[in-house]
Amino acid sequence: MSGPDLMDRMEEQATILGAKIETGIEIIKIEPTATFFKIHTKSQEYRAKSIVISTGSTYRTLGIPGEAELIGSGIHYCATCDGAFYRDKEVIVIGGGNSALEEGMFLAGFCKKVTIIHRSETFSADEIYTEKLETFKNIEVLLNKKPKEFIANSEGNFDKLVYVDNETNKEEEVKADGVFTFIGLIPNTKAFEGFLNLSQSGHILTKDLNQTSVAGVFAAGDCRFGAIAQVAAATGEGVVASYGIKKYLNK
Repeated sequence: MSGPDLMDRMEEQATILGAKIETGIEIIKIEPTATFFKIHTKSQEYRAKSIVISTGSTYRTLGIPGEAELIGSGIHYCATCDGAFYRDKEVIVIGGGNSALEEGMFLAGFCKKVTIIHRSETFSADEIYTEKLETFKNIEVLLNKKPKEFIANSEGNFDKLVYVDNETNKEEEVKADGVFTFIGLIPNTKAFEGFLNLSQSGHILTKDLNQTSVAGVFAAGDCRFGAIAQVAAATGEGVVASYGIKKYLNK
């Protein structure tokens, strides 16, 4: 089923089991007291004896013209989610790390052609990925190219990518049916800076049973350092955190 349908099913189940769900509320900060936590928002204050943070992450974007308008209309950030729409078609993959090459090779398994574009002269991916990449005949690599603009067709869908050759400084373009961007994820943890220990990338650091650096506060999903960024894994982490909560409250 689709991601939104799955979320609706999970929300329905949680509500049946007694959960109260409130949306559109921005967390400003969490304040610990001697007996509970105060969760400050723009509109009100919540109190809790324990907290699970599962704020997820946001795909890092290129920030170039045409990108925001074409998300979902030819521009994507998850090959396993949306790659099936491009069977026997041509796609572009932007990025040079492990994720970009892994997803590019995944797409090459059923796409007619995959063009990988990276802004540097060499890939930052591990050698095992770069060596495997050479075995694919339907993958073209364009290194040292900087994406400049996404162009739409008359129907409002992605048509081509304009990029700049860093060596010649000339603009060039490549046409394709779709684009997949893999340049990293930004964890949604800004509200917890100074309250929890975070990694250099901003992910929440956890230990046994997904407990954070603050006793009684747990983390699960893509906001947690070391997360796999798949819904099945995130769900499992939520289960682990629930056991951590039970152990904490029993004390």
